[in-house]
Amino acid sequence: MNKKWCLLKASDSGPMGRGQNGKKKVYEVTVTDSTLVCEWGMAELARRQSSTMVYSSNQAAYAAAINKVYAKQDGGYEIAYAV
Repeated sequence: MNKKWCLLKASDSGPMGRGQNGKKKVYEVTVTDSTLVCEWGMAELARRQSSTMVYSSNQAAYAAAINKVYAKQDGGYEIAYAV
């Protein structure tokens, strides 16, 4: 089972004005078999950071992905699409 979520959030303006006002942050969560890949960065840039985790089963990877999506939504991200 393959599943992908894309979440978007307006950039925070951090302490001392260090935010990218008007820019969008993107966070992608992808499950392929038992592998969970998370990628994040500025939506306007092609270069992104990523993290890959391998679980013992597809169900465990899917559960971790759902938890990550919920955590991002709690942080102000909104789901742009899920496939």
